Amino acid sequence: MKTWVGAVMALAMGMGAARADIIHATWGGGGAAVLRDHFQAQFVQRTGIAARMAEVPNTAGLVRSPTASQYNVVEVTYFEAIGLARSRLLETFEDSEIPAIAQLPKELVVRNAQGKIVGLSTHFAYYGIAYNTTLAKASDFQSWNDLADPRWRGRLAVTRPVYATSYDLTIMAHANGGSASDVRPGLAPLRAMFANALTTYTSLAHMNTLLARAEVTAVPFYSTRVWNLRREGQTTIDMVIPKEGALMLPYVVVVPKGSADRAQTIAYLNALLDPEAQTRLSAQNGSIPSNNQAMLSPDVERALGMSRADLMKRMYIPDWNAVVGHYEERLDQVEQIAAGARR
Repeated sequence: MKTWVGAVMALAMGMGAARADIIHATWGGGGAAVLRDHFQAQFVQRTGIAARMAEVPNTAGLVRSPTASQYNVVEVTYFEAIGLARSRLLETFEDSEIPAIAQLPKELVVRNAQGKIVGLSTHFAYYGIAYNTTLAKASDFQSWNDLADPRWRGRLAVTRPVYATSYDLTIMAHANGGSASDVRPGLAPLRAMFANALTTYTSLAHMNTLLARAEVTAVPFYSTRVWNLRREGQTTIDMVIPKEGALMLPYVVVVPKGSADRAQTIAYLNALLDPEAQTRLSAQNGSIPSNNQAMLSPDVERALGMSRADLMKRMYIPDWNAVVGHYEERLDQVEQIAAGARR
C-alpha cells in the first residue's frame, strides 16, 4: 500500500488543473455516510485528492444515464456490473493498474469479453434466512428447502420477482442440485416458498418492520441488514446459513464510460481494495471484506460466529454471467409464480 500511496501523492501535487474531486455514487442512506466518514476522510488526508459522496436511488440506472461520466466511481451489484459491461458503458482497466487485484478472489473481479477489468468487488454481503427468534429457531431452517415446508403457510415474506429471479431462484436451484445455468430444480421449491408467503416486502424498511414486529416468521434476507438491526438493539432477529450455503452478494465499484481524472480514479479504486480500509468499513456496516488479507473486526466476527476464512467456505458463488444471460426469461417464470401465489 505504501508504494502506490506515495506515487499518488506525488501525482496529486502535480495535477493543479485537475477537477476538484472524485465523485463516488452509491445508494442513499447509512452506507454513504460510512464511506464518507471512514474511507474518504482518510483517503483525502493521505493522498491530497479531494473526494465526496453522491447519494442516488438507482446506481445502475445512473450509469446508463447521459450524465454518467460526471461520476468517477459508482457502486452496483455484481450482476448489474455484468449487464453494464455487456452494454459497453464502463471504463476498462489493465491488471497492472490495479495491483491490489492480486488479493481478491478471481470470482470477485468483473471482466468484459476481452478480459479487461470493468468492476471490482470492495465487499460482500450474503443472502441467508433471517427469522424472528420468538417464532422460530435456527434449526427450523437448516436447508433452503425448509422455506417450502407447508407449516410456514402464511408465515413468510418474500421479495419482489425482480430480485427473486436473481437471488431466490438461483440459491433454490443450487440447493436442489441445479446451478446458475440450470435453475429448473429450483422452480418447484420457489413456488412452494411463494405459496407460504404472507406478503411481498416492498423495501428494506418494510421488511425490517415485518420481522421486528413478528408479523412474519422468516424471509430470505441480506446479512448486512440483519447485522445492522441487531446492532441497533433488535435482539429478536437472527440469521442462519443453511447447509447448502448462503448466496454471496458482491458489491462492485465501476467507472462510467468517459469519466475524467483516470489517474486519480485508479488511486481511489486501489484504496478501496486496501485490506485496512476494508476492515475499517466492515466494523461500521457489517459487510465482509473482499480482500483476502483483510481481517474482520472482533465485533463482526463475534456476530457471525466464525472467521472470514470459515465464512468463505459456506458461500455459494454462482456464475453471474449465466444469471444475467437468462434473466429476462427467468423473470417471466418468477412473475408467473408470484402471480399464482397471490390468487
